[in-house]
Amino acid sequence: MPIYDPVMSRLHGRLAAVTGAVPLLLLALVGPSYAAGGSLQQCMDQAVNHNGEPPTCTKVNGQWVASWPDDGGLAGGPGGGIPGGFVALFVLALFVGIGITIWKVSTARQLARQSGMDPNVATGITLLTDNGLDATYVASSLRGRTQPDAAAPATPAAPPQTASSRLEALKTLLDGGMVTQQEYDERRKAIIDSV
Repeated sequence: MPIYDPVMSRLHGRLAAVTGAVPLLLLALVGPSYAAGGSLQQCMDQAVNHNGEPPTCTKVNGQWVASWPDDGGLAGGPGGGIPGGFVALFVLALFVGIGITIWKVSTARQLARQSGMDPNVATGITLLTDNGLDATYVASSLRGRTQPDAAAPATPAAPPQTASSRLEALKTLLDGGMVTQQEYDERRKAIIDSV
């Protein structure tokens, strides 16, 4: 039995909306080349002008108009259509959008893994909200890193100081004016007592 996941459900809904909108957008941009016409019979009579090939008749604003597949289209032939530059720009924008989405998702998943969060939740948040990557970054920053950073070198442990070296350091602080005589006397006594 499949488990209901609201994040994936919304993702599927948005994906379905985008996939349904793309053909409508292309149809609106390309559009058929229409011949003159009014009634359905007048539309069908346009076949005479195209070597007997019957047209596709569509009712637009109450009038039947004829169109043929070879009237233009994406190639931008003599019948109209979209110029190649617009098609190239559309394809380029589509690839840039896909690339940015892939980058956002991979970055969100990496941030989630580093902070011990679920990468699938980070993917859903990134895809379904406008500020998903920002939200994942803030959540991972607040949560902190759970894996040690490989780039951070281990700091060596300082060797234990002897009483004489501690007294010398204290004397240097007194000579430098960083501690008062009273503070020096108190710390000196504490160091000697600890031996």
